Amino acid sequence: MHIYLSPRGMRIEMPLCELDAILTSFIADKRVRSLVKSLKSDWQIFKRLRRILENEDKKSKEVVEGRMRRFLSFLERKATTSKKYAPLVKQIKKFWGGLFHAYDHDCIPRTNNDMERFIWELRKKWKRMTSCTRIDEWSAYRAPTGIYMFNLIGSSPPLKELGFSVDLSEMLSSVSYDSYRRCMGEYEGQKEDDRIRRRANHDAEAVLEEIERMNSEVSLESVV
Repeated sequence: MHIYLSPRGMRIEMPLCELDAILTSFIADKRVRSLVKSLKSDWQIFKRLRRILENEDKKSKEVVEGRMRRFLSFLERKATTSKKYAPLVKQIKKFWGGLFHAYDHDCIPRTNNDMERFIWELRKKWKRMTSCTRIDEWSAYRAPTGIYMFNLIGSSPPLKELGFSVDLSEMLSSVSYDSYRRCMGEYEGQKEDDRIRRRANHDAEAVLEEIERMNSEVSLESVV
C-alpha cells in the first residue's frame, strides 16, 4: 500500500484517495444525480402507499378506501407523464375489490405473511381439536355428519325452517337401501384413494412396488 504525507504531515493511504476520486466523479455525474432524485421521488410514493395500507391509526374500511382512491387518482396523473407508474395503477385496479375487507374484519389477513400465520395457527388449533393435521381429510370424512347434525338438532333446525321433515325415521325410510350402499361404497372408495395417496406421499417407491406386485398376481391368475 502506497503512503504519502500531505503538506501538513498527515498520513494518507493512496487507495483511499483513489477511491475518493472515483466516488467523487460518480456522485458528480448528472445522470446519477437525476436517477437518485427519481428514486427518492418513487420512494416517497411507495411510502405513502404503505402508510395507507398499514392503516396505523386504525381507521375504518371506508376511510382507507377513500385514501386509496385519492392515491390512485394521483398515481393515474403521474402515469400520464411516466409509463413506469402504469403497472402499479393496473395492479391496484385489478385487486381493488379485495383490498379493504381486512380493515372492517380483523379475522381476515391483510398480507401474505398474515395469511400464512393465520393458516399455521388454524392448523395448530385444528390438530388440537381433531387430532388430525389435514383439514381437507377431516372435512371429507367428518363434515357430512356435522352437517346432518346441524340440520337436525335444535328447536328450529334449518331443514325444518325450509319445509323439510326432520323426523329421523321418515328421513331414513325415504332413502333406498341400494342408494345407501352405493353412497357408502363411494365413501369407502374415496377413503381408500386417500389412504393410497398418503402412503405415496410418505413412500412412493413402496406403493409402486405393491401395485406392480398386485398387477402381476392378477395377470398370473388370468393366465391360469
